[in-house]
Amino acid sequence: MDNCDLAEGRCFAHCPRTQVDLEAIHQEVFGQSYLNVEIGLFKQVKMARASSPDLRKKGQTSGVVSALMEFALRKGFIHGAVLTHRTPDHLPRGRVIRRPDEILSCAGSSYVAGPTLQALNQGPWEDTDRIGVVGTPCQVLAMRKMSVSPLKNTNLVDRVTLLIGLFCTWALTYEPFMKYLKTRVNGASIRKLDITPPPERLLKVITADDHTWDVPIDEIRPFIRTTCGICLDMTSELSDLSVGTVEGIQEWNTVITRSDLGEEILSRAETAGIVETQPLPEENFKHLKEASLLKKRRAVLTLKQRGELKDGYITLSDELIGRILSEAKEAGS
Repeated sequence: MDNCDLAEGRCFAHCPRTQVDLEAIHQEVFGQSYLNVEIGLFKQVKMARASSPDLRKKGQTSGVVSALMEFALRKGFIHGAVLTHRTPDHLPRGRVIRRPDEILSCAGSSYVAGPTLQALNQGPWEDTDRIGVVGTPCQVLAMRKMSVSPLKNTNLVDRVTLLIGLFCTWALTYEPFMKYLKTRVNGASIRKLDITPPPERLLKVITADDHTWDVPIDEIRPFIRTTCGICLDMTSELSDLSVGTVEGIQEWNTVITRSDLGEEILSRAETAGIVETQPLPEENFKHLKEASLLKKRRAVLTLKQRGELKDGYITLSDELIGRILSEAKEAGS
């Protein structure tokens, strides 16, 4: 960016793949130690879906993220939101949303890494604005690093009052992935992408003529970004609210509340009839924790193999490393 002052070092300091002390960030954000190595600190875990059939239809899974951000805007929790908008070519870009009726323009997933937070940095924002951001685990981590960094732009970062994090296992590199996908669907215009849960694990590609192409996940693994292999976070553990799919139960999201604000927004949205919630079945909760632990284990082993476990980008105590490896091994056995 033209207005980046390299002498300040903000890009390096705030990057989610440069040095980070998870214990320090958890203390700063939640006032607690990083003790829950399964899915991070949380208050509640529920199933939820948007009450509006239109939101459920147009959203990625059940419209929960769209419903909650729309509710937060209407009720004044925030004055603007930074969301990810997909271009007709499925290139993800950050977009500033000010009106609730604009939310659905950003619904849906592309499974491609994108510069969402660029929109936050560029604004424009008013001095009194409260801002909400929806992002993947690495984007949420970047936001938290910004908030605790001595190099932070206080005029911007301190206005971000709501962080909704998405579940993410990996993201794809745009150009080679889209080139492959266009060939795979014979050049058809792509309308929507969706990944089915285990054991099927297919990329469903829906084209403009409503034809569905089933692409095995193994075919797109070569396009996964290499840094995803050292990411320990599947459930956006540093967010106020985390949202993902419910394995084996269609049209419902898993929602994890982590902060007082996240709990309040979900509760008030439920009371207002904006979202419906149900208890997450114990078996699904067990699978969620197992999947999260296994992602952490893969990342720890990769860092260990590279010789970067102690001097890599993430600071973890020997105790936490041991717990991740032992609990993940137990979960996968």
